[in-house]
Amino acid sequence: MGFLDSLTGRTRLPKPNEDRVFAMSTALITLEASASLTPAGRVGIVFKALPPGRFDQLTSDTVGMLQVQDQTAPDDALKVREVKDDLGFEWMVIDGSDFESLIAALHGVVESLIDEGLGDCLLASVFPFLQGQRKIYWIYGYKQGTFYPFVPSGERQRDNAEEMRLSAIVKEDLPVEPNLSAWFPLWGVPV
Repeated sequence: MGFLDSLTGRTRLPKPNEDRVFAMSTALITLEASASLTPAGRVGIVFKALPPGRFDQLTSDTVGMLQVQDQTAPDDALKVREVKDDLGFEWMVIDGSDFESLIAALHGVVESLIDEGLGDCLLASVFPFLQGQRKIYWIYGYKQGTFYPFVPSGERQRDNAEEMRLSAIVKEDLPVEPNLSAWFPLWGVPV
């Protein structure tokens, strides 16, 4: 924090450590073997309000990037869609069958934002999984640079015991958020 920041009461946010999302590829093996989780075939990124027109440009750039990937592996084509949630946050959801490609596409979007100085607009990436018929989410918070599980179990209810169990299972593979009060529920996740 600089001298002027201390006078004005502003704090500088840490630069997002987007490379940590790649830890999810390693954790996938553990999640499948020890928790019976399977990837749901999509990932999502939620943003604070981007400058006017920037979300459309980001979506267009992502679609262009994915079309280049489609030419090399048409069977693993990724699709991108925009969603605005009930709270007005913008989401970019990327659908596809190959988990590694989803993570690479997500990383490309995040890198694009950071390169343009918009890294502070990143809130979280969400990795949905299925455990039988139940949806389980792993959330990566960009400000903390850590993951945490979110297991909804009903209308505005969550399964805290399962969240704790899942975090214990992958603690060697993922940087899990140690502060449980920072495990924010994302109700109505559009992924």
